[in-house]
Amino acid sequence: MSNAICKICGGSSPAETFKLHYNYRCVVCPKCFSGRTEQLKKQQQTQEKKIERPPGWDAEDDYLEQVARMRKDENQAQFSKIAGTSQVKCRCSKCKYSFKYDPFRKMPRTCPFCNTDVPRLKTFNLL
Repeated sequence: MSNAICKICGGSSPAETFKLHYNYRCVVCPKCFSGRTEQLKKQQQTQEKKIERPPGWDAEDDYLEQVARMRKDENQAQFSKIAGTSQVKCRCSKCKYSFKYDPFRKMPRTCPFCNTDVPRLKTFNLL
């Protein structure tokens, strides 16, 4: 029996026990194949997050922070000025479709692809 080194975790195992993993797209050791390596990485990341938090921080605060971050990302359509015109290029926050938007006429009012309302745009930033 010969031992082989796993490319994911760096551990060695008998070569006969290695299996092809669909996500990594290479042969991995039994520990990585079962997902233990990913679980350990996630546990380490959560421990690092817990260390960075101020005293009194709990799971409810984590949840509220996550929801606030999601709402902020959700409500922000991305606008960029199109040179030489009064229009802007808008990228929908829901479907990520890009289209031209006229901030003075406020047209189109919704995303042409998914029919999501276009958020208000402060036009003085674009002039």
